[in-house]
Order: sequence, then C-alpha cells, then structure tokens
Amino acid sequence: MSSTTDVEGTAAAAGVAPLSLNQEFNCLFDQGGDDGPFGSRNHAVAGWRVTGGPIDLDALRAALLDVVERHEALRTRIAGPPEERYQEILPASPARLDVRDLPAVPEASRAERAEALVQQVETETISAHEAPFLRALLGRFDDRDAVLVLMGHHLNVDGQSMGLIIRDLANRYAARTGHRAPELPVAPQYREFGTWEREGAASDAAREYWRRRLDGARFTAIPTDFPRSAGLPESTARHRFLLPGEVVSAIDRLARNNRSTRFMAIAAMYQLLVHRLTGATDVVIATFTPGRGRGLFDETVGSLYNFLPLRTDLAGCASYEEALKRTRRTCLEAFSHDIPTIQIFAEAPQLMDSAMADDATAMVLESVPTNPVVEAPGDLRYVRITRLLKSQTLTSAIPDGALWDVNKDPSGDAIGAVSYKRNLFREDTIAAMAADFGEIARAFSSSPTATPDLKGGSARDR
Repeated sequence: MSSTTDVEGTAAAAGVAPLSLNQEFNCLFDQGGDDGPFGSRNHAVAGWRVTGGPIDLDALRAALLDVVERHEALRTRIAGPPEERYQEILPASPARLDVRDLPAVPEASRAERAEALVQQVETETISAHEAPFLRALLGRFDDRDAVLVLMGHHLNVDGQSMGLIIRDLANRYAARTGHRAPELPVAPQYREFGTWEREGAASDAAREYWRRRLDGARFTAIPTDFPRSAGLPESTARHRFLLPGEVVSAIDRLARNNRSTRFMAIAAMYQLLVHRLTGATDVVIATFTPGRGRGLFDETVGSLYNFLPLRTDLAGCASYEEALKRTRRTCLEAFSHDIPTIQIFAEAPQLMDSAMADDATAMVLESVPTNPVVEAPGDLRYVRITRLLKSQTLTSAIPDGALWDVNKDPSGDAIGAVSYKRNLFREDTIAAMAADFGEIARAFSSSPTATPDLKGGSARDR
C-alpha cells in the first residue's frame, strides 16, 4: 500500500480499510514490544459466571463463530509496515475456545477461583496481526456452574464491545440450542465508524473549544520512581483497593444533591489526589469516553473510545462540594465537545510534553460502568465477574504511566484498580496513592463543606 488514500479507494473491493483515528492515535505510542499498543499484551479481558448448564460445547463454538461473522472487527488484522499500517478484513474463522475442568470446590470458594481464572487469562497474549482475534476460556466447576472468560486485542475491541460480544454470544448460543432468540439489532461495522469520524466527527466549534480550553495546558505529570532512561523491562501490574459501601452511598448522595454523576464525584476526588501529589492547582487529567457518535455506533464492536482531557482550576477551592461543582462544569463542557483524540492533540500539540519527561508521567482515570447481568434467552444465566479484589503482578498492558478505574460493585462497595507500569513505579508508591485516594473519598463523603487538604508533595514522602 502506497498511501492511506490508496487504501480508502480499494476498501470495498479488497477487504481493507485505513486505520481508525483511534488506531492512528495508538501509533503515536508504539515503540514495539509486547506491552506496546500493537503488542500481544494490549488486550481487554472480561469474565462471567455461567449457570444453568450443561453447556453444549459444539453450540458454543458455533455461536462464537456467529459473533465473529457478525462483527468485522473480530476478523480484522493490523497489516503493513509501521509507517503504512492499515486494516485487513479477513474471512470469518473460528475463535479459539479452551475448555478446562475446575476443582469442584464448595460454592463459597468458587468466586475466588473464578477471579483467579480471569487474572490468569490476563497474563496471556493475543495477536493484533494474526487470527483468531477473539479467545474464550470455559472453566467448568460442574455441569451447571462455569466461568467464561473472553479476551480480545484492544485494537479490535474496547470495554463496551465486550458487553456487546457476550450479549450476542448468549443470543446465538440460545438460538443454536433450540430456544427462541430475539433478532439482534443492526450492527454498523468498525470500518463504517472510521469513515464517519474522518468525514465529520469533529466540528469547527469543537476544535475551537479545545484550542481555547487547552491553551498553554499540559497534562499534570506525576513523578515516577524510576526514570525512563533506566531502560527497565516494561510490564504492567495492577493494585486493587476497596471503598466501603457506606462511603460510596454518601458519595452518590452528594453527587445527586449537586446534579452530578458518580463519575464526576470520583473525578473531583481524583483531581484532589493529583493536586496532593504535585501541588498543581491548574490540574489537567485524562479520561475516556465511549466515542460512539452519540449513539450512532452503540452496536459496533471495535476500538472506539476517545482519550479526553479534563482541565479544572482548583485554586482557592473552599470545600469538597465546590471541587465537585467545578469538576461537574469541566466534565459537561468536555463531554459536549467530544471528538477523536488525535484531533484534540492537533489543537494542543504541547499537551503531552510534561507526561513524556524522563522522570514523570500522566495518570488516566476511567470509570466504565458495566451491567453485571446479561439479558439472555434460553437456559443459561450470565453474570459479569466484577468483584475482583486481588492485586496482580502482570496484567493487560496500558499505554503508559498509570490507569485508575473505580466502579461500584453490586454489593454496594466500590472496587478501585490502578494499573501501572512497573518500569516506572514501585508497588508501594501506587499503594500509597490508593490509600490517599481512600482518605480523600472518606473526607469528601463525610464532610463535603470542609476545606480540602490541598497540601502538595508526593504520597511516598508522607
């Protein structure tokens, strides 16, 4: 392929398409290796408890193939040399299904074994260049209780895609085992999304907003334990922590009273943490949005998310509640001007400068609520495994720095997860940051009119 234009001109006939803008954005961070954007550890993994069996393995394999046929992204490889990469849509081929019999432990111990199975899959690899691009592992406690873990490369899927895949898989499995299954919605293909975002996802008004909003801005960088120049082996670990249900309920009440979402409250607390770590009052963090064209591509499997900057001025913030109000305003403005990340960076090319320093990096906040129960026809019941509490020394790769995720569990608690680069941070540093976040969350929820402790300095120094 000689150019992107050539690829666009032959997409329909040759089964190829240009990279999406999201995939192009990932190219900016590609330095090769397993942990890079095109590496074998850049994957999304999710698990479900499946009860009501027994599970027909032939029907499950056929249903997986149905899903691969339905969604082009699950049969698309990244092809071409680094400077001329493109998407090649392949004929449908079976997803990989591994089956394992688990020890028939008592019910009280099964959740722990299920968590261990999900974490084990996260240590494994998947290719962005060779099929299969969807893997499944079925672990069976007995005929009526199993764990289904799905893995897709992050250039082929995102978090919302995993929910679509399990819904469609449950639907097709039910149909293949003789049950009445409703017709699935029309699913626009990922290459259609790529065409849409290139032709009009970013309005002139949105571009102008980001040009003004990010004038002079740089991501608020966090000091690292190890410099990049040390050349330490790159890998991603994950630290987990828990916020008790009573704290989460109080946060939810405060958010409702201020016409805010739980995410806005979490973002406010997170920004206070970033201030505590750095002393900055002009705080610029990053988060993710679904990037699905305000509903146009809600049924599309692919890597659609946008990486969105949030800039909030915390100077003179007199209370936690005021921090929430300022964050709410930041979020409403930013989300209403959601455009592809690479187009935001075109308006603020200096944004990443501080995060690429030798001894500092950016941290990213995400909060992607998931519906734990899959609406599925037939005999099987699928419940998402969300109560993952154990830290991990090896997990799915992140682009750089640290990625924070805080989500409410069906129990009422909130589970926090901090994925971090082990070549940049020590585990005890991340644990100290998580403890600081918990301290801020408790103060935020119990004393919203109190003045935040806006002392600077790193958590590791206190």
